[in-house]
Amino acid sequence: MQQLGLSAFCLTTADRSVFPNMAGAAYGFAGMGPYRGGQADLLRVPYGDYNCLKLPPDAEAKQNDYVMLADIFPTGWHCTELAGLCPGESIVIYGAGPVGLMAAHSAMIKGASIVMVVDRHPDRLRLAESIGAIAIDDSKGSAVDQVLELTNGVGADRGCECVGYQAHDPEGQEHPNMTMNDLVKSVKFTGGIGVVGVFVPQDPAPQDPVYKQGEIVFDYGLCWFKGQTIGTGQCNVKAYNRQLRDLIFCA
Repeated sequence: MQQLGLSAFCLTTADRSVFPNMAGAAYGFAGMGPYRGGQADLLRVPYGDYNCLKLPPDAEAKQNDYVMLADIFPTGWHCTELAGLCPGESIVIYGAGPVGLMAAHSAMIKGASIVMVVDRHPDRLRLAESIGAIAIDDSKGSAVDQVLELTNGVGADRGCECVGYQAHDPEGQEHPNMTMNDLVKSVKFTGGIGVVGVFVPQDPAPQDPVYKQGEIVFDYGLCWFKGQTIGTGQCNVKAYNRQLRDLIFCA
């Protein structure tokens, strides 16, 4: 898997005696291997000879930028790759947390014509606007309607899901299927959708029995009818971090 650039799905990193059917492992990621979360001063890094990334001479001066290569920047980039974004295309991103903002930043770097970011937190939306994205506040009206209005009723060429199964409406009610169904409605016929928001096989605290098994009520009929493609999955960081490092170095 590593040779294929699919490092997130490595067949040897998980403890097969504990996780017999698991491909890949991650720090603190639900159900993925024996490694505890990485938010610590000191951390033992398995397979360090493979995982470590050599940084340029300006590493100390740009450490706040380079630290993003550990996960967030590659994940945002990965989402635009899964969506199939090409220069000149429009894209809508659901979720303006760190991953969503990095997806928006990645789309800017790739030459997207319009980058729309959906959220409802004013501080996040301000950050999205600060990098040139169009902020869409879904607490002030349907995000789908706002996207369609901005795209002359056609919908965005591409869409990114950067929220996951804990998506909820402005009233705080959890709807794991909300962003996925809104993306199907927001993205044009034959458009592409990338999904990096976390969806798990078992929801530990579901608000509905269907969600307990990781299932969502998804509008597959409309997705099929529109001929959309969907790419999903954990980010293969090693497939991107070298080129993203070089982008930071040259900035």
